[in-house]
Amino acid sequence: MHRRELLGALGVGGASTLLWAFGCGGPQKRVDGAGASEQTRLEVRTWLRDAVARLAAVFPQVHALAVTRQRTAAAIDVLGTGVARTRRDGVVLTVRDRGGQWREQVTYDMTQGGIVAAARALAGDSNKRASLVFGEPPRAPPDVRELDERELYNRVDAIGRLETARNSRIVYAAAMIDVEDCHVWSISPTSDREQRLVRVRKRVTRAAWHGERPVVGEAERAYIGGIDEQPLDADVIAGATQTALEPMTPGALDDGVRELVLDPSVSASLVDAGTRALLTSAAARRVEVAKRIVIGQGGAAPLLTLVDDPTTRGAYGGFQFDDEGEPAAPVTLIDGGRVAAVLADRAGGGRGRGLRPGHVGVVEPAPSHLRLAGGSVPHESLRSDGVILEGGLGAVIDPSTNRIVIGAARARETKAGKLTGRVYADVELVGDLGALLGGVTGVAQEVGVTAYRDEVDGEPRWRSIEAPYLRTRGLVRSRRRRA
Repeated sequence: MHRRELLGALGVGGASTLLWAFGCGGPQKRVDGAGASEQTRLEVRTWLRDAVARLAAVFPQVHALAVTRQRTAAAIDVLGTGVARTRRDGVVLTVRDRGGQWREQVTYDMTQGGIVAAARALAGDSNKRASLVFGEPPRAPPDVRELDERELYNRVDAIGRLETARNSRIVYAAAMIDVEDCHVWSISPTSDREQRLVRVRKRVTRAAWHGERPVVGEAERAYIGGIDEQPLDADVIAGATQTALEPMTPGALDDGVRELVLDPSVSASLVDAGTRALLTSAAARRVEVAKRIVIGQGGAAPLLTLVDDPTTRGAYGGFQFDDEGEPAAPVTLIDGGRVAAVLADRAGGGRGRGLRPGHVGVVEPAPSHLRLAGGSVPHESLRSDGVILEGGLGAVIDPSTNRIVIGAARARETKAGKLTGRVYADVELVGDLGALLGGVTGVAQEVGVTAYRDEVDGEPRWRSIEAPYLRTRGLVRSRRRRA
């Protein structure tokens, strides 16, 4: 195969298509210029306060949320360079009537007229306004300098140039920088908050042929902060190259139940899927979940403690307040194996985990930055006769049965705690979520961070997971191809 055929096999066709493959496409409008100026900030706050005062005269509970989200992504590969800029503005007005019914109105016209029309859709033509005292506006979030296309190109090109000696067996190489700058306002009759969340992802991809299949190695940094705060250094990029070049054992791994060590990315897939499917107030309303998840009862091995903490500095899924205006605070979900709490939005009786995809989608209780506590032993001590699963590829779970399937890029065989040298590509762990979590018999001290960005109805959800190596037991098989 030549390189264009390889790109087709990998699902990409050059830097422009690469931006789409990384989720940088969509119907959002192109934007020129910087984000919200000081004048725009004051205008948006004035319009939102006026809408809240109008709605508070009719409804006992009111909240206004507005966001300006600007995304800039640059990618470079063997076929060229691509730069994409998109922007989404949105306002969500939420009210609760005297009968306890929640209603909301969403508009993407973040002008005075657009916000007035949205408020009128909820409150009718009444011109009454509640007498509210909002106080002084919060301090402006730190400004972020926008990078022009040349600066973006130079930065993404510099990532690729860190690997000074490119191995001739690498048939495809790419680098990407993705910056999402979200400016969020949250106003109610009792609070006035503002935050700026600059989410940065940097990723390199390397691919090499092994027999009839390409093997891909990737490395990524994802965080909230400045674009230069967490660099992808040469050692990290060399690791992605080494992964792509590592010889794979011919044939497929035999299906079977084995002793397992999950690397941090696979542990993150397990924790992420389990939390979203079982440890939220929305999940708890399902009868089959409520039977298994009871506060104060055991839901995992005693070695496991899980906290959702959006206040973690630099966490990709972190925030200062949620999309219902509640300040960020850690929530312990599992404490020593026992279920301590579930994540809940306001409708679910909780506070602090009502999140909206893209800050404008439908509100849902969801994790932000999950932290699974590490142990006190090195990960090598967890090995026995079994396999190490590496390179988590996400998980699928059926909440009605607790059956979970976790994809992994590699299974590395071990005997008597030593590596045998056999490495099998494309495997998956299949089993019962409760059995996998309850069967954890070892937790390593080394912790890795995995970030996720997926979309719901075209709007992004951001979250991140800190997880250590885990030792458990389960069925591993060659990965099934799905249409």
